[in-house]
Amino acid sequence: MAMKRFPLICVLSLMTGLSACQSVGPDYVAPKFDLIGAYTPSVPVIASQQVDHGRWWESTNDPVLRDLIALGLANNLDLRIAASRIEEARAVANGVSGENGVEIGASLSGDAERGTSSRASGSQVTDLGYSAGIDLSWTPDVWGGQQREDEVALADYLEQVYLREDVYLTVIADIVRNYIELRGTQKRQELLRSSLDLQRQTSNLVQIRMQTGLASELDLSRARGEVSDIEATLPTLQTSIDRSINVIAILLGSQPGTYRDRLVDTQPLPEFDSAPPIGIPADLLRRRPDVRAAELALISATAQIGVETADLYPELSLDGSLALGATGYGTGPIIRTAMAAIGAVIDATLYDGGARQADIDVAEQKALQAFYGYQQTLLAAVQDVESAIYGYVGAVQQRDSLILSVQYHRQAFEQSRVRYVQGLSNFLDVLDSQRTLTKSEQDLADAETDLELETINLYAAVGLSVDEVEHEAKQMGL
Repeated sequence: MAMKRFPLICVLSLMTGLSACQSVGPDYVAPKFDLIGAYTPSVPVIASQQVDHGRWWESTNDPVLRDLIALGLANNLDLRIAASRIEEARAVANGVSGENGVEIGASLSGDAERGTSSRASGSQVTDLGYSAGIDLSWTPDVWGGQQREDEVALADYLEQVYLREDVYLTVIADIVRNYIELRGTQKRQELLRSSLDLQRQTSNLVQIRMQTGLASELDLSRARGEVSDIEATLPTLQTSIDRSINVIAILLGSQPGTYRDRLVDTQPLPEFDSAPPIGIPADLLRRRPDVRAAELALISATAQIGVETADLYPELSLDGSLALGATGYGTGPIIRTAMAAIGAVIDATLYDGGARQADIDVAEQKALQAFYGYQQTLLAAVQDVESAIYGYVGAVQQRDSLILSVQYHRQAFEQSRVRYVQGLSNFLDVLDSQRTLTKSEQDLADAETDLELETINLYAAVGLSVDEVEHEAKQMGL
């Protein structure tokens, strides 16, 4: 018995038409934010050239730092966690797509029978057969709830992709910051050792003058006390150096102390040959991965309203089956059978005490919260850039002033030392000028370190190019 083809074609047409219905719930519309067209502070000129795609860390002239960044991107554990979350979101999206499709099941069975006649001849009859069947089950997306579920899953997936880009940028900035702090502390340590050598020379000079009656024992005690004060500061700086080396190792996904041999030698502060594309505040909507992730959270929350709204309406389920069989492959006549069936079930909830409407209300409030979170993330991004600009400009001014300060204090120390040797001034003048020179040199080293840190803050606040991720989002229809 053969199955007729016409009814099946009609059913397939019906299923296609049902799946093309308009989706319930609101469609996402990107919000418009009233952003000022420029940053409040004047944008400084950091470097003469601008790096492509904002990958400023690739323009450093420090080979050690370049290697550390490469190791960090390959081994950082936060990045690996973020990558795993992307795969998790991808699996969830694939699962949602599979659940909303047609479910097909198959079965196959066979049987054999043998009979013996009771007559004298005792003849035997063998009958062989088989049967096979296919079951289909599908819930057409009449109200668009399944489409909204797909939108939620895709938005959640891309949100994790952008969050991974944000972690990527954060890891690089953290490696560079800790590296700068390490080199800055090493520079302070080197300057302090030079000051210690100079102070020891002064102490020896005082001792010689005391032996000839030109200086007092009080002057010698003061000189030796200053030597001890400087010596007491060196272990503190070494502790900071050791801690920075350990932090860098953790950022690179390694055990503390792993890269000590590569970092223990004093090196100058790294420099970067390119400036970040600062642009205007509106550019942060595209360049900051955390802002894009916040928008995708809003897209997901908006689509979830449609998912909950679809539950208000009846659900149509279509079930079909096709069975084929044959018996009589033994001594009997062969009989072939074919049976097909299709059915539809409408499932509707008549009363639920307002539970489904409550789910919609919850989804709407979560979407509102996501909108406020999106706006808050954008405003925080603008604040990051403006604060970094102020910090950079202030750090430049501080550094330039301290350069002059060190020059003047060095001249004052040399003059006071000459006058002391000539007997024209007392030792307190020498001691005070040398102490002031040491402090100004330390302040200048701190200022140079702070300037580089403020530069990195500005680089990180601007964001990085996410063109590849945006292309992927467009391919997925988001």
